[in-house]
Amino acid sequence: MEDQLKEVRNKAKIEYIKGTKQKDICNLLDIPFNTLQSWIKRGGWKEEKKLKNSAQKKENSALKKIGAPIGNMNAKGNKGGSPAPGNKNAEKHGFFSKYLPQDTLDLINGIETMNPLDILWGNIQIQYAAIIRAQKIMYVEDQEDVTTTQIAKGYSDSGSSEKWEVQQAWDKHATFLNAQSRAMKTIEGMIKQYDGLCKSDLATEEQRLRIDKLKVEIDALKGEKKDTSLMDALIEGRKKYEEGN
Repeated sequence: MEDQLKEVRNKAKIEYIKGTKQKDICNLLDIPFNTLQSWIKRGGWKEEKKLKNSAQKKENSALKKIGAPIGNMNAKGNKGGSPAPGNKNAEKHGFFSKYLPQDTLDLINGIETMNPLDILWGNIQIQYAAIIRAQKIMYVEDQEDVTTTQIAKGYSDSGSSEKWEVQQAWDKHATFLNAQSRAMKTIEGMIKQYDGLCKSDLATEEQRLRIDKLKVEIDALKGEKKDTSLMDALIEGRKKYEEGN
């Protein structure tokens, strides 16, 4: 048992000094976060990591000063230590790495292999999924569908107090209609932009067909004729509510 614990601790140390995030180490080795914190503190891993990073920086700096090996033609015609004219890739990634977290850098690297049509299509899918999901989250059953939510609670010498928010069915439904209308306009604009890109020679048949399919689904979701029966009932219910108050 002790040998197994020692092995896990050694693996954790290697990952920590390598630069792996603490939460990722805990997930990888299935250990509690507090245990890892204790190992780092008692074992002096933080100081050891700093020393290793410092030594690595000195080594990299020394290699840069040495320059390219004899016969290496990669830097031919390039005066100074900056990247060759037109070689903006390394320069760009060097800039990003100074300010962006690793997760964001990984996403950027993945996006670089995608063309504009695929990126736009991904955004369209996300927007469409949000519209469909809203149908369930913001669904209003009828004019009696009232939501009551406690939004505050306080205590004093004289007793306690509570604050509640009441959302009537017509308010919820109006909010839903406005939100859906804005979302529809957004996705229609994205589809129009996608259509324009599809007219170029760079678009594949698959890229053209998938937008045609989505157009049909959007039209079905909107409906050729809007059913206003629920809204009419809600308006009538609101009138009666206001008359009663």
